[in-house]
Amino acid sequence: MPDDAIWSESHKALLNRILDEIIPTSDDDRIPSGGSLGVAEYLEARAKGTPELEEQFQRGLDRVAALAERKGGVFEDLSSDEWQQLVADLQTLEPDFFSALLRHTYMGYYTEPSVPPLFGLTDKAPHPDGYDVPDEDVEKLERLVDPVKARGRCYREVT
Repeated sequence: MPDDAIWSESHKALLNRILDEIIPTSDDDRIPSGGSLGVAEYLEARAKGTPELEEQFQRGLDRVAALAERKGGVFEDLSSDEWQQLVADLQTLEPDFFSALLRHTYMGYYTEPSVPPLFGLTDKAPHPDGYDVPDEDVEKLERLVDPVKARGRCYREVT
């Protein structure tokens, strides 16, 4: 394990496999999976800067390893269906870890510069130039806020 690594190679391999379940490769192989894109390194870098997140991820990865062992021993040998069940179990048994993992996985994946163009977006940063945002239909916006207006005031005025 490199000096600055916080997870073992086994934990990283396990994490990459989970990332492949969270963001799988597209059917046409055009869009890469979360594990193949290096999101684990992003997650490790995020965890290094936040002790609470590092501890949460470590506990979560230990739990995943234990779940994988119960399902058949070596996690590399689990079938796709077993992995899907394992991730579903993880979501139920470790909801805080799973929520943090999901949030940081998406942040790591979609901030990777090679990903936005795969979805037809520009590879330019959103700032300082920004994205072109089309003007909204005023009538559509009115329809969207009508239910809020109809509800009336739902706050107390402070005097």
